[in-house]
Amino acid sequence: MTLETLIRGPKTRALALVAVIAALIVMLWQSDEPVQPMEAAKLRGEAEPDAFVVGGQFLSFSTTGQLAMQIKSERIEQFEEDSIFRMQQPRATLFGESDGATWKLEAKQGRLLETQGMMFLTGNVDITRLSDERGPLSLSTETLTLDNEERTAYTADPVRISDPLGITRATGMKVWIDERILELNAQVEGRYEPGK
Repeated sequence: MTLETLIRGPKTRALALVAVIAALIVMLWQSDEPVQPMEAAKLRGEAEPDAFVVGGQFLSFSTTGQLAMQIKSERIEQFEEDSIFRMQQPRATLFGESDGATWKLEAKQGRLLETQGMMFLTGNVDITRLSDERGPLSLSTETLTLDNEERTAYTADPVRISDPLGITRATGMKVWIDERILELNAQVEGRYEPGK
């Protein structure tokens, strides 16, 4: 009996068919086991965002439905688990509630904690208050925390404030946006030209 005759024999074909059917049954039985989902962070890595938008815009509204804040950024990265949006070159506009004053903010980097209404700006932070009868007021610092819920902004870093009447320098400040109150913390020096 040759090998070719053995392979063509009915017993060999039946045995091969039984082996194939057994393999299919094992495969089907194992496919019914639930697949454990992987966390997105494990798939993409901890430092990578869940999603990103290039040239994006984020809008925030007050409880009365008025536009309270508009943020534009070259790139916005979303980290869904922590509800954090990381922004490159953010530019924000804050709209005043009572007097209609508008604040413009720019920075190199920013992080927005959506659930808390907090934005952290870092690197060449510039703030300009428009809609003032005396002219614009400008503030510059290296870091700034903006609390949109409380409508305040603050920093512990050195601050430079300029308006049409002069320049003020200080270390640390807090601003109440709607009340138009500015509190300087320490080492305050200023140069004013009241005749302007």
